Amino acid sequence: MSDKPIRVSHVAVPGTLSVLKLKSHLRTTIGNLAAEGPEDEILLVKVLVPRALGLKAGERFFDKVLQQIVGDDKRVRRVSVEFVDGDITPEVIAASEARVQAEVAQYGHLLQDADDASQ
Repeated sequence: MSDKPIRVSHVAVPGTLSVLKLKSHLRTTIGNLAAEGPEDEILLVKVLVPRALGLKAGERFFDKVLQQIVGDDKRVRRVSVEFVDGDITPEVIAASEARVQAEVAQYGHLLQDADDASQ
């Protein structure tokens, strides 16, 4: 089993963003996150979206855009969306980070095993 580093990043989508600009915002932001790290890492991204914007964009929009992003960069292993009621505050981000870190601590070895199987 290889021990690639696992990095978790959070992307807070501004509630003032339009659906038309959402795709480019996600692609640019997640692409920049991937470029910041080493080639041998596993990047997990949690996208925090205000619920109102998420409802306007729709589930199919997020499925399509996020699948393309994961397919474009081998470092981006998973991208998930969390819809947030109200504003995305530092407290909301911190709570999400704590949940994701607990999941990585418990299940991160599965990501390592999946990486070994694909090689």
